Amino acid sequence: MISMVDKQKIIQYWHVEKKSEVEIAAELGLSRNTVRRYLKSFRKALEESHRSGLPEPILSDFLLTIPKYNVRNRGKRKLTTEIMQMIDGYLKENDQKRRTGRGKQILKGIDIWELLQASGQDIGYTVVCDYIRLQRSGHEEAFIRQEYNPGENCEFDWCDIRLTIGGVDRKLYMATFTMCKSNYRLGILFQRQDTLAFMEAHIAFFAHIGGVPLRMNYDNMRVAIAEFVGAHEKKPTVALLQLSTFYGFSFRFCNIFCGHEKGHVERSVEYIRRKAFARKDLFDILTTAQSYLDETCIRLNDKKLTGSLSTIVELMAQERDLLLPHPGRMECFILEEARVDKYATFGLGTNHYSVPDHLVGQKVDVKAYANQLKVYHQGAVLCAHPRDYGSGRWIIILDHYLRTLERKPGALHGSAALKQAPWEVRNIYEAVFRENAQDFIDLLQYCKTHDIPHSRLWETYLLLRVKCPSDISVDKFKVLLGNNPQGEGITYPDSDIHRHALNQLVEISQILQKN
Repeated sequence: MISMVDKQKIIQYWHVEKKSEVEIAAELGLSRNTVRRYLKSFRKALEESHRSGLPEPILSDFLLTIPKYNVRNRGKRKLTTEIMQMIDGYLKENDQKRRTGRGKQILKGIDIWELLQASGQDIGYTVVCDYIRLQRSGHEEAFIRQEYNPGENCEFDWCDIRLTIGGVDRKLYMATFTMCKSNYRLGILFQRQDTLAFMEAHIAFFAHIGGVPLRMNYDNMRVAIAEFVGAHEKKPTVALLQLSTFYGFSFRFCNIFCGHEKGHVERSVEYIRRKAFARKDLFDILTTAQSYLDETCIRLNDKKLTGSLSTIVELMAQERDLLLPHPGRMECFILEEARVDKYATFGLGTNHYSVPDHLVGQKVDVKAYANQLKVYHQGAVLCAHPRDYGSGRWIIILDHYLRTLERKPGALHGSAALKQAPWEVRNIYEAVFRENAQDFIDLLQYCKTHDIPHSRLWETYLLLRVKCPSDISVDKFKVLLGNNPQGEGITYPDSDIHRHALNQLVEISQILQKN
């Protein structure tokens, strides 16, 4: 196919410079048949323009039309009936998958082409795509562009993320919110995609934006829909009803298999996940990953919205004035009653959490939040534990067993309670009290009674290593701790220099002890 420039030169050489077809073909390096065909079309356009008396439109149409091959009547040489039947079969399989909720597992054009190649069919990828496009013509769905009022609509969705936390590969879930007008985004990480996480995510988002959107949009997620009633009606879960009643928003569900009806958040899920974790997916603890995600959302929201002179944050500030007032934090927990077993623990799921040992055989009330457990007995708060989503874990606090250890000091050394104790406590035990567990338990009981933190106990130990490295006793601990009431303890800046200096202090005391 010749270019537009060659077409113009053919006309110019013949019509203006009066060159022959042979000369034009030789000068442009074209076939004489090609030159003859375009000159024939030009002469026909001239005749029509003279006959109609409207030369400009007719000649303009001809001169400005880009040359192209006429493939309308050209037969398909490789797209045989057999291949077309095979492609039609794959397209029918795709339709069946869409009807059964497997729309994300359909075969794309490249997949169908690879299957044809694997079956020995010699056909090009573009030919397959053209045929698929022809078969789907008339079946494509049209979309209605929406214009949203400020503060009116917000969309919510989940996605899963694979991260390495503390050297362990873990599957986490990101709750994603997107304001439809400003496109303001927020992502929150959870260890489960359950009802508590669903509620905690909304509570955190409403507190973050300082108000409540008039309407929330959801797809057909189990944490939001309790059951389907009829073909189109859906019954919301108790959790969604509690949230909407407390915060005052209305809600809407998408049609089945129509996630595009909340396209803002569908794109936001992929966008935030890619921008935040495509390059960095290694973190020490979960809170570090959430902090990194928060920083990413701040950076993304500080960009200008496409088609606007304002940043997303600035547009969100305008929406905030039109939100429903924030009524305060809604309590979100599941209340359960549990019996304390012989190990002074209660079970939640497959995990065990410790309580004070005098409660063995009694019942406690547990408020299970998304990331925390609060334990009550007779209306009083006993303790709190970070919620563990592992399997078969024992979460033990050493102070809960001091009463029993006073009678059984020999059980301390190999106990799970000591292994899970803070590093300060373990190091003091190994360095000073390994052969005298009774005194160590006495010291821990003293710290518990006087509400002395582990950091202050460690600083006291380092001071004793300098003053009397060869004769450290529980009585000297008590004297120093008693002479420094809480709030007037030894304080140092928490820095690498501080820790290095303390380590040097310990090393010097060891040298003095040897001498």
